[in-house]
Amino acid sequence: MVAQRCAGSPRRLIAFVALAYGISWAWWIPLVATGAVVDPGQAWPTHLPGLLGPAIAAVLVTGATEGRAGIARLWSRIVRWRVRWYWYGLVAGTVAVAALPLVVGDRPDAQDFAAYSGAPMAGLWIVPYVLLVNGFGEEIGWRGYLADGLLDTRSRATAALLVWPVWALWHLPLFWVVGNLRGLGVGGTAGWLVGIGFGSVVLTWLYDSASRSILLVALWHTAYNFTTATEASAGIAAAVSSTVVMVGGVVILALRRSRRRPAPLSP
Repeated sequence: MVAQRCAGSPRRLIAFVALAYGISWAWWIPLVATGAVVDPGQAWPTHLPGLLGPAIAAVLVTGATEGRAGIARLWSRIVRWRVRWYWYGLVAGTVAVAALPLVVGDRPDAQDFAAYSGAPMAGLWIVPYVLLVNGFGEEIGWRGYLADGLLDTRSRATAALLVWPVWALWHLPLFWVVGNLRGLGVGGTAGWLVGIGFGSVVLTWLYDSASRSILLVALWHTAYNFTTATEASAGIAAAVSSTVVMVGGVVILALRRSRRRPAPLSP
């Protein structure tokens, strides 16, 4: 008999985290061992396949613990597009930030907007590629599975803060592999850690507010990454988007609703 979903079950959440780390690090550790460095616009070596680890782990653990019914529930959140229009407006606004270098600063070449870390130069095709590997690869797992399980018994703020260290530590091998992470230094790494904490707050709030739509958070995550992970985004776009996320995270944490625990689940 297939086990029924036990919301927030520590054992299944721990199993998910262990599997997500195992799958992702199995790709990244060999890159570290060989001294590979990933730069924007290069197809190989690349860290991007490792970003699929959380999504694969979520599907495997869901299938093992909840069977076909659980997979169907997960899929329904992956393709959930019927959300309030303003959430898509938020995604569009983030895309606009990625375009800021066109009107402010050195006005980079068009190809610089497609020079994404670890991805080949593929023009506009880079957007669906990054959405699949980076957006869905991470968000099916971190928000669609881990945060989703925590949100059933914990407040948005608590869920986000619990996901934060797990999500941050998962990136650890990339600090030896990805060019723009390798150059952060101690101060930059501390800033990155704070930033990803606020990112966890914003993404958890967005996920829960937008009817737990994995599609919506994958779109926003992808849009945000295009403000920080391309050749064109270095500078004004990255500074603006990071600041907005940090300010937004502070505001969300200050909201009483974000700290409110959900009603107890029915037995």
